[in-house]
Amino acid sequence: MKQALIIVLVLIAAVAAGLVYRYRADQAPAAQAAAVAVQSVSTEPVRVEPMVDSVASYGNLVSARSVKIVPQTPGVVRKILFEDGQKVAAGAALVVMDSSIAQAQLESARAQAETDLQNLRRTQSLAKQGLESTYSTEQAASRAASSQATVQVNERRLADLTLRAPFAGTLDSSRIDVGGFVTTGDTIVRLENTSELQVEFRLPSSVALQVTAGMPVHIQVPGQDGDRPLDGQISFIDPTISTDTRSVLLRAVVHNTHDQVRPGLYVRVSVDLLTHPAALVVPLAAIGSDLNASFVFVVDDKNIAHQRTVTVGLRDGDRVELLDGVKAGEQVVVVGLFRLRDGDQVAVVPGTAPAKSAS
Repeated sequence: MKQALIIVLVLIAAVAAGLVYRYRADQAPAAQAAAVAVQSVSTEPVRVEPMVDSVASYGNLVSARSVKIVPQTPGVVRKILFEDGQKVAAGAALVVMDSSIAQAQLESARAQAETDLQNLRRTQSLAKQGLESTYSTEQAASRAASSQATVQVNERRLADLTLRAPFAGTLDSSRIDVGGFVTTGDTIVRLENTSELQVEFRLPSSVALQVTAGMPVHIQVPGQDGDRPLDGQISFIDPTISTDTRSVLLRAVVHNTHDQVRPGLYVRVSVDLLTHPAALVVPLAAIGSDLNASFVFVVDDKNIAHQRTVTVGLRDGDRVELLDGVKAGEQVVVVGLFRLRDGDQVAVVPGTAPAKSAS
């Protein structure tokens, strides 16, 4: 009897142990599921920012206005009135040529003009008295007019012996010395207006029809990304597309008021094809996609993640415009996106911690 009681107690203990084991086994998945139900994510707000659809190319800078200072008549250089690299105003005197012959010719022309003018006055006075004919008066008037024209021609020749800057700009180095003899066409110095530059570049024919005159452009010297780009506008569009390169030639005028760049530089040119001044912008990392559409996860004030289908608009590096599906200020998931399902409970943590754990 005592042995049977022991056997019964052992059986009861075995059954109890089995029930405890099964209970614990049933509770483990539930506990594990509860542990993973809350996902750690990082979020960023939907911002309202301007977005630009741009296309880039490369080209060379040239001066919009550049001229060689050359003499109109051969002669000897008497004065050089500039320094190499000097900035000059429009009309500034640069070089004075020998003017002794021109000055003598002008004095002779003025004397002849004065003689002819006195003869005209005397003839007109005699004609009033009936002592000269109308023909004589007309001849005297003609000679006086011709002499005066000769004076003006000689004054212009004398003035042309002082070479002046046709516009404001910067001079390069002088190619002559005082006392040197120059002929017509010899370059004395080059004048460059660097406050306004031109850049010539090409774009693929695929975007040629989207480009119009006056479109904004921005240029930047490669390797100097920290510098602020210079702004300008499209000034010329070639009416034909090259059959060799399937590209279109364009020119843009760029303002260089503070001399940030110089002619001859190889620059990156960015053309703004389309601008959305108040776009809804999220980081590129916030965008997920499946076979049907793109989507984001929006976290509400109860830390519940809601999947939203979105339409992607313009892109600029790591920023993306969303045309629908979100509102300004809403928090979108940027880290932990692909672990989520619609309706998941989340815990929002700083972006660096999830990013490191995910990697």
